[in-house]
Amino acid sequence: MKPRNIFDPRPDALKRFLVKSSKNFLSYIVAAVAIFNTPVLAQDSPAQPSFPDTDTLISRVASHQKDVEALLTEYTFTDKTTLYTLDKAGAVRSQHTDTYYITPTPYEVFTLHISHDGQPLSQQNLEHQEKEVERKLKADERKAQKNPNVRPKDAVLVAGIVLKSRFEPLKWEDVDGTPAIVYSFMPKSQPLRHGTSDDKIASDMEGKMWINPDAGEVARMQFTSVSPLGLNFVVSVKSFQGVVDQRKVNGEAWLPSRQDLVAQGRQLVAGLRTRQVSEFSDYLKATTDVFQPIHSPSTAADGPKARNESKE
Repeated sequence: MKPRNIFDPRPDALKRFLVKSSKNFLSYIVAAVAIFNTPVLAQDSPAQPSFPDTDTLISRVASHQKDVEALLTEYTFTDKTTLYTLDKAGAVRSQHTDTYYITPTPYEVFTLHISHDGQPLSQQNLEHQEKEVERKLKADERKAQKNPNVRPKDAVLVAGIVLKSRFEPLKWEDVDGTPAIVYSFMPKSQPLRHGTSDDKIASDMEGKMWINPDAGEVARMQFTSVSPLGLNFVVSVKSFQGVVDQRKVNGEAWLPSRQDLVAQGRQLVAGLRTRQVSEFSDYLKATTDVFQPIHSPSTAADGPKARNESKE
């Protein structure tokens, strides 16, 4: 599925009518006057519902997004990511697709690489990854004994963007059959130039959000950076834009289902132009088995059976 273009294509130019005589031309004028003066009550589109109080709704959304980030540490899921390298014109120079199992623990989120360009990684490679995860897990447990407040790092940036942005309602629009309010958003203040990369990104975005007002959840977000982002001494991003979709999973929460990100900048002295498309699926409640997705009997060569259908 191609990413949704935020700029709708312009309609084709209207065809011109050939006027063969002044009589025909006069008849067109008479007909046009009659049409424009005819009542069209039956064609009037229904009035859209009013908007709820913006500050109250956005406060709910911010709170729910923090819950989403917490819930992501309770689920295993599959991340299928395609990375495109682009040329100056935006054409694809190369692309690779990798599939990962994302597995949370009380200390951090582990990533198990299971396939590359459609080919499963070898059993030897998987065993090596498992040993490395076990080593890190033991180290995390030792750290947790000294610092019981150790928690996984936030996995998504939507909550940060919500908290650092100002919102304006635009219109109502359906997202997959569910009514949503489209909001424009922009930074509340000047973007941060110091701090973590996450804070810099969250304070530097503008765009649109599709918010389900009943659930208080973000169904979709389109964004672009306001200014260049100096993330560290190695990477400088001139422009950053993307689309994030979220869907209700297991009747419990709205979790990320797809994201499409495009970045342009520099890495050291080389130009950086990439597009990354990630699809998230197979959400399962995590167990104490950190290798649950691999050990699950339902695991197939291309991943566990999908179980993240939305429940109405």
